[in-house]
Amino acid sequence: MFKYIATCFIALIFAPSVSGQKKMDIAIIKLNLDNQKNKADTNTIKLQIQLGSYYLNKQGDHKEVLDSGITAFNKAIQMSVAIHLAKWLNEAMMLKGTAYLKQDNLKQGKAVFMEVVGYYHKTGDQYQEGKTLARLGDNISIDNTVAIPDKINSYEQARALFQQTGHKLDETNMNKNIADIHLSQKKLDLAETELRQVLAQYKAIGYKKLHYTYHSLAELSKQKVDLHNELLYRHEVIKSMNATADTALADFYYAKLALVYADLDKYDQSLIYILKSAEILKHRKQYEDFYGYLSLIIYDFITAKRPKEALVYLKQAVKDVPPKILAQKVDMYEAFGNIYVALKDYPEAERYYLKMMDIYKVTNFSKDFYTTNEQMVTDFVHYNETMAGFYLLTQQYKKAGIYTKQILSLPSNTIRPITLTKIHNMQFRVDSASGNYVAAIKHFEIHKRLDDSLFNAIKNKQIEELDIRYKTNENKQSIRFLQEQSKNQKAELQKVNMQRNITFGGVAMLIIMAGLAFNGYRHKQRSNQQLQLKQTEINNQNLSLQILLNEKDGLLDEKDWLLKEVHHRVKNNLQIVMSLLNTQSAFLKNNAALAAIRESQNRVQAIALIHQKLYSNSDVAYIDMSVYINELINYLADCYDPGDRGIRFEQMIQPVKLDVAQAVPVGLILNEAITNAIKYAFPAQRGEIKVVLQLAEETIILTIADNGIGLPVNFDIQKASSLGMEMMKALSKQLGGYFKIENYGGAIITVEFRAEKMLNNIERKTFAAN
Repeated sequence: MFKYIATCFIALIFAPSVSGQKKMDIAIIKLNLDNQKNKADTNTIKLQIQLGSYYLNKQGDHKEVLDSGITAFNKAIQMSVAIHLAKWLNEAMMLKGTAYLKQDNLKQGKAVFMEVVGYYHKTGDQYQEGKTLARLGDNISIDNTVAIPDKINSYEQARALFQQTGHKLDETNMNKNIADIHLSQKKLDLAETELRQVLAQYKAIGYKKLHYTYHSLAELSKQKVDLHNELLYRHEVIKSMNATADTALADFYYAKLALVYADLDKYDQSLIYILKSAEILKHRKQYEDFYGYLSLIIYDFITAKRPKEALVYLKQAVKDVPPKILAQKVDMYEAFGNIYVALKDYPEAERYYLKMMDIYKVTNFSKDFYTTNEQMVTDFVHYNETMAGFYLLTQQYKKAGIYTKQILSLPSNTIRPITLTKIHNMQFRVDSASGNYVAAIKHFEIHKRLDDSLFNAIKNKQIEELDIRYKTNENKQSIRFLQEQSKNQKAELQKVNMQRNITFGGVAMLIIMAGLAFNGYRHKQRSNQQLQLKQTEINNQNLSLQILLNEKDGLLDEKDWLLKEVHHRVKNNLQIVMSLLNTQSAFLKNNAALAAIRESQNRVQAIALIHQKLYSNSDVAYIDMSVYINELINYLADCYDPGDRGIRFEQMIQPVKLDVAQAVPVGLILNEAITNAIKYAFPAQRGEIKVVLQLAEETIILTIADNGIGLPVNFDIQKASSLGMEMMKALSKQLGGYFKIENYGGAIITVEFRAEKMLNNIERKTFAAN
């Protein structure tokens, strides 16, 4: 989506500059050269450099085009030598070296640059020597992994020269360039340390344009999937940009901020900033990146469930800024396809998606249209995934398989794991629909393994955090133990001192009472021996109890992890059941059978949600019903799309936690009651479905009410024999409560039951506070 934005930013930072050059039409340059008749003077040299620069910067990097540039630079070099113009000689040499580097001829390109470095070294101009080395580093491609050490070495040598000449800003710029290379190599910890040092160095010398460094820190946070820090740095970028009035990349920076808000599901905020980016481009009449931004604008509209507004905006945008290049047409057709999918006009969506792919095939894996290999792979995966997702949505499994296989043909290490697990899940559905169950199971296993590895990575992080917390608490306990031990030692010392004083004071009495004292001493000795034996026995018992307590804690921890693993496996098995039901539904033509399978899927999902909550939360015994009910309602809303019929939901859920034995029946009752209300309560009008969960002392009251047409006049709950009604009555009985359904401005279903296990008062207050 943002390949043009990235290209723009890289070009701004790393593009070679030619002092005093202006863009000129190639025909005018050649005409002026003809008029000069190959005369060796400053004007002819400048014209040769302009001609060579035209070929150097021409899109495509073709060898023959760059050779034409090298020929022009050679002529400029020969003339500069002839009339002894060192300035233009060095400029032509560096441009010639740049052309070799663009041809991936590192050895020759580097050799040409080093001739210029040698000239400045010989003349003692350390600053220009450093600038030349920095320019060499700028022109070594970041995609040429073999040449990365040369790129870093150039910056390091330049940094040393800038340090010697006291050019602090240039020195810090080299540190920034090296940090950006480490960021591109995904050496994230090293890059973060370096970028923080760069930020401190810029601030120390009073340099104000910090937004370039904040941008790098934001990109680093994005790679670490740290959305909080990324959002923080994106705002710092905007703040620094506005403070310095350096707004050349304002549209790019606002677009990046919009992407973070989209990742955080804050689509209204995302829309504000991406619209601002598009307006900046319109104002500047710079439309190269406009369609990249337009893609995110349409995505935000659709995700915010405003597809009609998206269509109006897109049509006006295409009218205001007609697409001129192939990449813009690809983005435009994709945007139309996405909107028509959201509007459920699938034939129209397919028409635009096929147009998108026809044009994309021209740009596919072509260096003429991409800056880096990573961008090529990203677009290839994105457009094929879009087509596969559309055909799976419309149950055209054979067509979907064409695109999933295209993606799976790539090396797996070039695809993000989070994307790869989706593609294997898509291929599982394709193979299941075609009856190729062996292959389907294989892809499903890979999908689950990748999914579980992502889950385990998160859990491992949580375990490390728990371990750190545990060690911290252990250290605190040790400190408290040492403090208590110190107090006891002081008390014992005071006791010994007091005994010594008593002994000295009683020497005279011992002479008189020697016999009594001797008897008393013997008695005390025996008592001490008995006390020591008892103390030893107590210490042994305490040690045994401590061992038992440690074993108990270990068993409890093991039990918790086992329970989580059980719930995780149960959820996975239920997901398989749902996938199999979904696969089966693709082969059914009977509407009643399809409806029955759909209702069964909803019931399985209601149970699967509970097990998902149990393994993803720290509390494996209780379900937070307020969160669970909200997710169940969102799931049913996605299934039946009641918003298109004007049906809305209202929730009044008190903070209640139930164990799994009661949460499952409650979830199934909710599923049946809400499904029936969506399907039958509002045949021709808008309406509202209200879900209420109340806690009265030790009794829980669940109410599902609608303001629809209500129950039939002759409805008798005792005679009602539908599967849903029988299930709700049976589940209410299982809860040990009663079930009631009545008419009161619509249908009202009430289930009242007593919770088997209640939270104590302290737990209730804590839960309510959270």
